[in-house]
Amino acid sequence: MTNPQFSYLRRVFVAGTIQGSNEGLRTDDQSYREQIAALVRSRFPLAECFDPSTEVTRRLADPETLALIGKLMSDPPPVLDLGSLPPELASLRNTFNTMTAEAATCDLCVAYLPGRTLSMGTAMEMQAAFTAGVPIATVTSLVDNLAVMSVSSWVVRDLPALATLFDTPS
Repeated sequence: MTNPQFSYLRRVFVAGTIQGSNEGLRTDDQSYREQIAALVRSRFPLAECFDPSTEVTRRLADPETLALIGKLMSDPPPVLDLGSLPPELASLRNTFNTMTAEAATCDLCVAYLPGRTLSMGTAMEMQAAFTAGVPIATVTSLVDNLAVMSVSSWVVRDLPALATLFDTPS
């Protein structure tokens, strides 16, 4: 039986690490996004899952953007004025901020931080959701992390536990 507490779900924001703490532009496996979306759709067939990584990773894959980021990484200036970025990087920055802001427009944010994974982008998405009053289900074992515990509505250990949250009436 689906938890009636979630009967209002129409739009779910799927937050989680893209680059995480990786050096350079290496990204983490993103398969969890489809697993979360499938789990949500199986319980709430009318709910849309918003995936911010789609547009961000598309922009990160642009050859010109990659070249500009590579140049910055190989020879970082002592002070980087973000107001004077090349148009490609300014656009990437805008895309990140636009996608992050979408968390505030959803009915639920599911934040995926497996094990002890840390992610600044996910933290920003969680804060955007929290500030807007959007409940957050965080998939992690970071129960000792003040940031996670301060904004999460529920902390679940893994995706099967998330399914249990969706299925257990309050």
